Amino acid sequence: EHAGEGEHAGEGEHAGEHEEGVVELSPEAVESSGIQVAAAERRALRPQLETTGRVDFDQTRISHVSPRVPGRIAKLHALLGDQVDRGEVLAVIDSTQLGEAKAEYQRTSAQMALARQNLEREEKLLEEKITPEKDVLEARAAYQSALANVRAARQTLELLGLGKAQIRNLDSAGASAALFPLRAPIAGRVVEMHASQGEVVEPDAKLYTIGNTDKVWIWLDVYERSLGDVHLGDTAEIWTDAYPNRTFEGTVSYIGDTVDPATRAVRARVDVDNPNGQLKPGMFARVLLSDPHASDGGAVRQATVVPASAVQRDGNAEIVFVQEKPGHFERRVVQTGTKTTELVEIVDGVSPGEAVVVDGAFVLKSEAGKAAMGGGHSH
Repeated sequence: EHAGEGEHAGEGEHAGEHEEGVVELSPEAVESSGIQVAAAERRALRPQLETTGRVDFDQTRISHVSPRVPGRIAKLHALLGDQVDRGEVLAVIDSTQLGEAKAEYQRTSAQMALARQNLEREEKLLEEKITPEKDVLEARAAYQSALANVRAARQTLELLGLGKAQIRNLDSAGASAALFPLRAPIAGRVVEMHASQGEVVEPDAKLYTIGNTDKVWIWLDVYERSLGDVHLGDTAEIWTDAYPNRTFEGTVSYIGDTVDPATRAVRARVDVDNPNGQLKPGMFARVLLSDPHASDGGAVRQATVVPASAVQRDGNAEIVFVQEKPGHFERRVVQTGTKTTELVEIVDGVSPGEAVVVDGAFVLKSEAGKAAMGGGHSH
């Protein structure tokens, strides 16, 4: 069926290579191999970039909780994995320092009340000309000093984590004076816990980490050569191994200002809605970035594309099989460009309208390998 060597005189070595890349199959073999073809198309292609990323917490939705007072953990209320509301008590800490601070506030408050009463009495006596003005001035100075002591004691309690309402409602010093309720600063899930009953803790101890994963961040490394294809507001499609049939959507919200000298990449971030909590911090993800503004800015270009399943890897080369006529398939090395999960741009090697094998190409690749080893064609 093929022209002999004499008929290729003058065409050079390329014609021989062309023939060596041909696989011929009978109609029965084509059908049993499940080979399907589709036409290469000329299509408008907007800038896209496929890369990988890692899921992380939205850093505005995570909080590390420390006690702010030294003491002993008297009771644990929240455990690892618990869902907590903002302000909910996570643990109770028995703190001598807190008890002393509360007692100091109560002592100075009592002194201030007494100083205020004394000042009011001296001012009344002065009006009645019973006491000298000097006594009023001394009483006023004593009151101002007591007021300053109260403010200092209140500030100490605030620094230890008590709110203004808690300070106003302080009970008289008793068994509960030293108990400090450690509260959740945000609503979320307890994703880390480093607390145990009876443990002695310091203010810098990170006892809990509360995370809200309704929204997550995905961090990407965008290489210097691809920076021109990534913009703020670009849309992103995300896939993970855990949910191979589920596509998540996000938006590029941050592009770094510096290039890492070691990797020649810029860090970028995609914000993703995650209401069911399926994306978990630490997961790896595949990310396809697309510029939604490309058509407005004229960045869309025409390109020859084939289905992604048509392109096979053969050593260091990428190949496709082109059906020149029924049962007659030519192996071609191609140069590819933009790739998506569904399409691959063919820069060189295939023309629009040519029929490329999209199912069963691995069979033809195997037959082509056998033919190359045997020095002939496969039938």
